[in-house]
Amino acid sequence: MKITIQPELISSLIVTVLLSIFFVYAGKKIREADPTKRPEGVVLLVETAIKMVYDYMGTIMPKKYAKNYYPYFSMLFAWLLVSNLFGLTGFDAPTTNYSITLSLTLITWVLIQINAIKYQGVGSYIKGTLIPPTNLFGLVSPLISISMRIFCNLLSGTFIMALVYQATSFLSYKLIPFNFLGPVVAPLLHCYFDVFSGCVQALVFVTLSSILISNENPDEE
Repeated sequence: MKITIQPELISSLIVTVLLSIFFVYAGKKIREADPTKRPEGVVLLVETAIKMVYDYMGTIMPKKYAKNYYPYFSMLFAWLLVSNLFGLTGFDAPTTNYSITLSLTLITWVLIQINAIKYQGVGSYIKGTLIPPTNLFGLVSPLISISMRIFCNLLSGTFIMALVYQATSFLSYKLIPFNFLGPVVAPLLHCYFDVFSGCVQALVFVTLSSILISNENPDEE
């Protein structure tokens, strides 16, 4: 039996290892930092990023979610952001593989159902899900829509850039055997399809996931 390992899975492993190394290093620096002195370097970077994410999450999810969900979405955003930008290194971006985006969305979907059961109770949850039967479409729709959104946006950008490089290569080889047009045209398009779109899609994924989870168990205060 032949086993094929998709390149996006290798990229996913690399991203995970790199982030793990960085967070272990950052955690060590934070533990060793003097709390009486102004943070700088990695400590300042991490503290600023965490504060920004927590402030943003506080505008979407109630404070009762802060302990369990804010750290999860902070880590998810960091992983998605690095994964979306990873295509700039020459490797395949992990999020251009639907199995990866579907797996991430499945975690969100399970959390949605858990919060719905906590708020409604098992009986009411089952009744509301099955009656009428068309409610099953609403049950599955977040799993499909969120996973397809980030997957299609990242994959379409990859396809467009591949076509750009093919077109510039074809035109360049009409003059000299070297793709000199690619480095001229591609950087600006990379800024949009890889950097801008990658950042936006990471933010959209986290935002939609957090909204759907909090909607199933709203803050009653």
